[in-house]
Amino acid sequence: MSSTNSIKLFVTISTKEVLRFSPSGISILKFSVEHQSEQMEDQNLRRVKLDLDCVAFGDRAVSLDRLGIGQQLLLSGFLMNKGARSKWPIFNVQKFEEK
Repeated sequence: MSSTNSIKLFVTISTKEVLRFSPSGISILKFSVEHQSEQMEDQNLRRVKLDLDCVAFGDRAVSLDRLGIGQQLLLSGFLMNKGARSKWPIFNVQKFEEK
């Protein structure tokens, strides 16, 4: 079975939590982003606004922690549940580019 869960999104950082570490010493950063764009939907232009929670691990977390609120980024990654019992998504950031 083949599956795809890959997202690329242009965003602005809206909030950041304090950088923390797992029991094994892996850096973890949770942050939120905003996205705004116009998309074609059934031949009509639609304004899209999205707020999304994100998480980054390791060196990506440390690098993202250095950036400030308002920083624009191109994020690449995948969606997963926030936790074992949660049905809410969180964007797991695998790559980012400052814009």
